Amino acid sequence: MDTNKFPPKTTPAPHAETSKSTLVMASDFELRRISHVSRLAIAAVAEEFSRRKWPNAIADAVYSFEGTIYYAGGRKFEPTDTEIDDTFNDPDFRWISDFLSFADIPPRQRPQRRTLARLRLIDLYFRIKYPERARLIAA
Repeated sequence: MDTNKFPPKTTPAPHAETSKSTLVMASDFELRRISHVSRLAIAAVAEEFSRRKWPNAIADAVYSFEGTIYYAGGRKFEPTDTEIDDTFNDPDFRWISDFLSFADIPPRQRPQRRTLARLRLIDLYFRIKYPERARLIAA
């Protein structure tokens, strides 16, 4: 009979290291929470990017990420060369300015479905660059 109260130490599975380079994007449900949008805006303002720099910062993070990104439903995210530009198709970047204002005053209503792709990419930026901060945003 084994008198050891603790299970034996095991070595991690060979695939354990690859799990570090796998990200799952926020679900529509998460992105439609007012608290999530507000926290995301607070974190975005803290980055101190101009509204015009946000799409470039997101593109740099997404295209340089060395791993696999999945949608919340399990489908693989494979961005096209123009994915970020197409998503933020706003020549004046007013939407980003409006979004950043939610850091001071939370939105009065949940985000519209047509804005979820933009919110998802901003959220993805934080999941790539600052995983711990992303967990706090999603809390």
